[in-house]
Amino acid sequence: MASTYTNGGIEKIGSGEQAGTWGTTTNNNLDIIDKAINGVQAVTLSGTTDTFTVTDGSVSDAGARVLVLGGSPSGTHTLTLAPNDADKVHLVQNSSGQTVNISQGSGGNASLINGEIAWIFCDGAGSGAAVTKQTISSSPAAFTVGTNLTVTGDASVGDDLSLASDGAILNFGADSDVNLTHVADTGLLLNSTRQLQFNDSSQFINAPSATVLDINATDEVEINATLIDVNGNLDVSGTSTLTGNVTLGGQLIMPDVTSAKILVADGTSYQEVAVSGDVTIANTGAVTIANDAVETAMIADGQITTAKLAGSVAVIGMSIKLAGASFGNTASVNVSGVTDNGTGDYTIAVDTDFANANFAVQATTGDDDGTNRNLGELTVHAQAAGTVQIRSHRPSASENSARSAFDPDTVYVSCSAQ
Repeated sequence: MASTYTNGGIEKIGSGEQAGTWGTTTNNNLDIIDKAINGVQAVTLSGTTDTFTVTDGSVSDAGARVLVLGGSPSGTHTLTLAPNDADKVHLVQNSSGQTVNISQGSGGNASLINGEIAWIFCDGAGSGAAVTKQTISSSPAAFTVGTNLTVTGDASVGDDLSLASDGAILNFGADSDVNLTHVADTGLLLNSTRQLQFNDSSQFINAPSATVLDINATDEVEINATLIDVNGNLDVSGTSTLTGNVTLGGQLIMPDVTSAKILVADGTSYQEVAVSGDVTIANTGAVTIANDAVETAMIADGQITTAKLAGSVAVIGMSIKLAGASFGNTASVNVSGVTDNGTGDYTIAVDTDFANANFAVQATTGDDDGTNRNLGELTVHAQAAGTVQIRSHRPSASENSARSAFDPDTVYVSCSAQ
């Protein structure tokens, strides 16, 4: 019966074979066992692939319990442990400077980063064999990766993580579509128009162009500070609510800057109102009221008093000139009509009545033909708020003679009140 071999290459001598050579084979087997139990083997790696094979009946480097990986691989390295149908257990230390993937078949690899120590075992399942890793908890607290480091699963960092080079880039996504770049002595740069999001995708900060920075929120952006200093123009397209005082260091410019407009409160807001016509406001603040612009209807009763008139000037209420054969109204102010009550007796109706009958009346006669014959004396016979009655008498020859009524050439009457 021919010899057979174990997973580690130990020869099992067939029954009745190797007469006289048992000692040599047995000693060789003991060396294989010792290598598998206590052997520490340095493995020099090169390039990106290597195969480490256990040879039956020989003390193989690949059969050592501990594999110390070294050499100068050119990148991430795949080390295949052959044959693929042998169960194997190894303690592996990766000191190659690169990540090493330990493989036996297509069933899965054990990946060790540079500086890592781990137990691995191969299930010997043939072409689909898998290698499983168990990291040792006492592995180094810190290690150095000379070149690129690839982690195919989740990575957990128990303490600080430092990117020690200026201009270091932290990439995100399968195609590195989002990245943060270190800007030396300045800060971090988020690439392109990418967004820094908060809470959900509707709340974010981003730069849609090289000159615009957007802060986007579905409802409110709240800034809490004692002082908010905005350097530059402020464009607010919505309603502004200001609960404190507003101090302007410059001009208040309205949308319509047409001259002579003012802001007038309507109980809710200030509205622009154009000032035109009889009132003019200059941009210096001077107000001008046009001549004859103030009408009687604009002045409330009792609002114009003597105190408001320079020098206590009296207000003329009415004046009239009566002349001619019928003593018609030839010239008047504030007179609506004249009634001829008979010889030397006239009632004058005031157009806009006085407040009462207590107004002053001045009356005199005039000579139209230069003879001084038709001059007389005028008396106020009666007066009311809207009328005044005048009578004319011819002078008598003596005090005791009765004066007779007559019509003089002209009569002048004026009434005034203060």
